Amino acid sequence: MISKTVWERGIEAYKNFGLSDDQMYPAFKKQPMCMLISEKKINKMMKFFLTKLNTETSAICKYPNLLLFSLEKRLIPRCSVLQLLVSTGLMNEDIKLFHPPTMTEKKFVEMLVRKYQHVLLDIVKAHEGKIEFQGFPVVLKL
Repeated sequence: MISKTVWERGIEAYKNFGLSDDQMYPAFKKQPMCMLISEKKINKMMKFFLTKLNTETSAICKYPNLLLFSLEKRLIPRCSVLQLLVSTGLMNEDIKLFHPPTMTEKKFVEMLVRKYQHVLLDIVKAHEGKIEFQGFPVVLKL
């Protein structure tokens, strides 16, 4: 059970990014663990989704499990791979942005890294987090 203090701290952190109660409660119902995230991580994740991924708060509420992933170890490297694929034309902008981060590591590597590593040598570096993720200039599909 979540303490009242932790719950209120989480609510306030999400509200600072413009989320309404009507948006938050269904998201928390889907993924209650997102209330146990530290305020620092909430701020970091929300800024990443809103600025680098160019998404809206409603998208984050639709996929609250993404808030539980590691930004540095999972989300940024996978977004770097997607950015590389889109920028080189190997993948179009119709990709569903939030599907690749939720794939298992094995499936992600097979479907996106190994598949293109012979054509795009930097894809392994991107997956290892050695290529900086610049962000997506357009809103990609959810």
